[in-house]
Parts: sequence; C-alpha cells; structure tokens
Amino acid sequence: MGVGSLDLSRFVSSNLVSTNTLLYIRLLVALHLSAVFIATLYVSARDGVFYMVPTTFTNLSNIGLTAYYLTATYHSYSYCRHKDLRSLTSQHRFLSLALSLLYASVVVFHIVVPAIYWSMLFDPNNTMDGLNKYVDFSHHGADLACILVEMLFNRMELPWISILGPMTMIILYMFLAWVYFAARGEWLYGFLDWSKGAVAAGWYIGLLVIFALLFVLQKYIHQGRDAALKRRRATVAASDGTGALENKQLGAIDEENLKAHH
Repeated sequence: MGVGSLDLSRFVSSNLVSTNTLLYIRLLVALHLSAVFIATLYVSARDGVFYMVPTTFTNLSNIGLTAYYLTATYHSYSYCRHKDLRSLTSQHRFLSLALSLLYASVVVFHIVVPAIYWSMLFDPNNTMDGLNKYVDFSHHGADLACILVEMLFNRMELPWISILGPMTMIILYMFLAWVYFAARGEWLYGFLDWSKGAVAAGWYIGLLVIFALLFVLQKYIHQGRDAALKRRRATVAASDGTGALENKQLGAIDEENLKAHH
C-alpha cells in the first residue's frame, strides 16, 4: 500500500458518533494525556530521574500515545471547522503515513506495557506519593483505556504495511537500551541483559514475535469492528457528511491504483 492509498476520511470519522462528538472525546483524552506528560516531567525532575523520560519504554510509548491523540484531535478540529480534509491533504503525504504508523504502534504498545508491568515489574512494597501514583497508574493502566476508547470510536485501519511502525520502533528501542547500558553500565529492563545468553536471546526474539502477533490481532479486531458497525456507519456518514468524503477518497484511491497499473 502506498502513501496515496490511505483513506484520509478515516482519520476524522467514526462508525458510532458524529465528527463533533469524536472531536470532544479525543480532546478530553488528549488533555488527560498532556496532564500526565507534564506530571511525568515534574516528578522525574523532582526525584532526580529525569534521564528516564527519554529512555524507558513506558515513557516513550506514552509520549507516542500523547502525540497521536494531540495530532488526531487537531485533524478532527480542522474537519469540524472547515468540513473538509485540508489539514491532511495540505501536509506532505509522508506525515499522513507517519500518523498511520504511529497509530499502529500505540495500539500494540499499550497492550504490552500494562501486561509486562503488572506481571513482571510491579512492586507492591514500593511507596509512592499521590502524584507518583497518578503517573504510574496513568502509564500502566489508564493508557490501555485511552487506546481502547480510540479504537472503539475511530475508523482507523491497519494495512499490512503499518506493521513497520511497531516493529521498527521496538528494534530501535533495543538499540537505545544497548546505548543506555554502554553509557550507564546498567540495563533499563533486566530481561534485556545480554549477559544472560540464550535467555536474553529468547526475550529479544520473543518480544519481536509478540509485537508482530499483536499487530495481526489488532488488524483483525479493527476489521471486525468495521464489519460489525457497518449499518451504524451508514447512518453516521449520512448525518455528518463524511460519507461523501469517504466516497471521494475511495474514488481517488481507485484512480491512483489504475494509473499505477498502466
């Protein structure tokens, strides 16, 4: 799938609610995530661990989730104001593809992050103040709720090329973990310690396999969502005007595909 094959109307429309309602939902979640990000910066600086903000997978994945929601909110706002896709069509096509890849990444990462934290990293004896608890729960619980809300109300799809998002990012993070170890002499996550030999190799390979399988699962969940809500989508599309945009987008994609084959 090329960049031009993206149905941009999916970025701002919903199967369940109007574009205005989708905007309000995204805005509320974006404000929550922005507050969490500011709180993260504050407690990290206060506790002398600011270096963990750009290095831990939890923080980086939550930054990605916040960036996705802020960007999606902006595009929803632009559509609701102008009733067209100018915010998407006026930007370079690569940026639309990048947003699609980012979405594919966050819907995978925010299943893995809470699962690994609560099954392997959570310490019930760790004493935290109220603000730290707020940040901790937001990073390892509320993040999953945020992505489930977006999955339910949006119409984003996951073409196979989107698997490059989560797979590329996790590989880059592995390199970052090695750089961190070289610089500080300690591992961010003990299971990445390559001195453990075959066990560590199993973790590296296993994580890649898990991320790939979760992407496939999410792809079919998204397809099932659209199929189950097809009749509701027709009603919403007729009432908020996105149906005409969708047809125009699909026509443009078909025309581009015809040109590509000649």
